Amino acid sequence: MNNTSVLAECLRRLSWSPDRLAREINRVCGAGTISAKAPYNWLKGSCPRHGLPRVVSEILTERLGEPVPLHMLWPGKFPPPAPGPGQDRLPGTPSAPCLLGCPSPPGRRGRAEPLTTTGAQDPVTVALDWLLNADAPPAAQLRGEGLDTVVLDLIGERIAQFRRLDDDRGGRMLLDWAAQDLRWAIRLVDSSSYDRDTGIRLHRLVAELGQVVGWMAADLGDEAHGRRYLLQALRSARAAGDRALAAHIISCLSYQAAWHGRGEEALRLIQIARKGTADQAPSPGQALLASRQARAHASLGDLAGCERALEETATIREAIGCTQGTAEFRGQEPWAYWVTPAVLVGDAGRARLEIGRPGQAALDLARGLELFDDSQPRNRLLHQTSLAEAQLSLGEFDGAAQAAEAALDLAVQVPSARGQARLTDLRRRFQRHNAADARRIVELTDDVLGRTCG
Repeated sequence: MNNTSVLAECLRRLSWSPDRLAREINRVCGAGTISAKAPYNWLKGSCPRHGLPRVVSEILTERLGEPVPLHMLWPGKFPPPAPGPGQDRLPGTPSAPCLLGCPSPPGRRGRAEPLTTTGAQDPVTVALDWLLNADAPPAAQLRGEGLDTVVLDLIGERIAQFRRLDDDRGGRMLLDWAAQDLRWAIRLVDSSSYDRDTGIRLHRLVAELGQVVGWMAADLGDEAHGRRYLLQALRSARAAGDRALAAHIISCLSYQAAWHGRGEEALRLIQIARKGTADQAPSPGQALLASRQARAHASLGDLAGCERALEETATIREAIGCTQGTAEFRGQEPWAYWVTPAVLVGDAGRARLEIGRPGQAALDLARGLELFDDSQPRNRLLHQTSLAEAQLSLGEFDGAAQAAEAALDLAVQVPSARGQARLTDLRRRFQRHNAADARRIVELTDDVLGRTCG
């Protein structure tokens, strides 16, 4: 198969000319993003730059109703997604022959729908089942080699290391490494012998590791695999009987749905997560759930719901003393170690920006960035792009340019599909201005995206 056949076949199935693909890209990204003839060069073997490959992948995925991944559109330019836990390919991920020859599923013509694939379960259905049904703890397993608790200690240490590395740099290499550890941990569940308490702890660690891997995959733009890993993690959290961890994983599924414009799904998931842990004491994890509910309301344009959830977030923060600096809160929620005042204040700013309150958003975002200091570069990247967007909306061009430059400096350090998407959108906003500083930001963004997008 040559390196243009998948793109050509996708256009054939849609009855699209290359010009039509160009019009769709300009509709999504803004008029003038590419010339009408650019896709003809892609069919001859060239690869678009500046985040456009991902835009093409998303457009074709939406219109065909099935995944059209980057590594199939431009082989050799983008790495294939990491395989799923314990197998070479996740079920439901189409092979190239299937993509080229199989008809689209019925009833999915031109509408954006949740990315469920063959054999995958709807996250809302899975979350509701968790909410409505109690889970029995895993039984002891008597066959296989005995599992020493030292091994569990090492798995826990490795999970903490993965979290730190993802905070600082992330990337495909780290995802592959963590996914390999996840496959090994899952094999321990199946092949080792352990008592009930050890089994509960093992399932909890598998859930935590699956959440880390799912989050990494989603942040790198691989929504389908990110969702699969998170659903696997949710099953393990249920086996461990850990409702707080399960709710956190559901909140990650909610956040992922919101990234991709599925606000109703995002809100339903986060409401389920909060209802399922309503009897738990205030904690950083509970504050995160409330903050993510605010973001879900904001994605739907629900101002009252957004502000109500932000008030609940503030109340929880006060109850746990989460009000100063970037101090971490250790204890029963190791997965929430990164939930600090900086995170919660910055996320409030993003929610208010999405709901159309740029003035308050700029204040929250600036305060959050001040609290971060040098920690969590990916979060700072995302919040700097949001601050630039808010300041552009307020007509504060110098501040917007300064925030954009700070975001571009961080983008080189931390690979993130979310960050690249935000920078691509920010570039379009600066393109609307004719000032020399605006042209400089556009050129810098082109350079950074050219390096970070392959």
